[in-house]
Amino acid sequence: MISVGVFVVLFIIIFIKISMDEKKGVNSQEKEDIRKIISNLVPDGAQYTAAYAHSKEVYGGPRMKREVYHYYAVGFRPDQADHLWVVPIGVEGGKIVYTEPIKASAETLVYVGGNVHQLLLQFPGGKKNLYIITVDSSNTKLGKECQVNIQQPEEAAAFKQFAEAFQESVNRELGVDKKGRALKK
Repeated sequence: MISVGVFVVLFIIIFIKISMDEKKGVNSQEKEDIRKIISNLVPDGAQYTAAYAHSKEVYGGPRMKREVYHYYAVGFRPDQADHLWVVPIGVEGGKIVYTEPIKASAETLVYVGGNVHQLLLQFPGGKKNLYIITVDSSNTKLGKECQVNIQQPEEAAAFKQFAEAFQESVNRELGVDKKGRALKK
C-alpha cells in the first residue's frame, strides 16, 4: 500500500513538472534562440519558419546500448520546398551553441528518406552523413534526452506539410525514391 502511495506522489510530481515546463516553453528563451539562429545564419533567415528538431540513435545489442542525441535548429519555407536549412546545435551551460548551417537540397543530398514525422537526410558519404530530423510540437526538459523547453505546435504542423513536399521535390529532382533507389523510367 505504501508503494502505491509513493508511486502516486511521484506521478503527481512528474506531471506537475511537465505541465510547468510546457507553460514555460510557449515563449521560452530557447525558442527565441532558435529563431535568432535561423535569422542570423541563414540567408534571408527572417523569411523562414524556425523550429527546434532532434534525433536519437541507438547503438549496441541487447546487453549494452549506447544512445546518441542530436539537436538542430531548422529553417524552412513552405513556398520553397526545394531546400531545408539545418543548423546543428547543443546546450552548454544553459545556452544554445551552434555550428555552421547546412543547406539540404538536391544539390547536396543523395536522397531524402523517412516520412513527415521523421525526415532522413542522406548526404554523400554513407551512413555517417545521415541526418535524422524530427520536429515535435512539445519539447520539455527531460535530462540528456531533451535539454530545452520549447512548445511549437504551429511550427510542427507546418513542418509536416513542408516535409512531404520537400521529400517529393528533392527526390524527384534526383530521380530516386525515398530509399535512394533510382526511379524506373
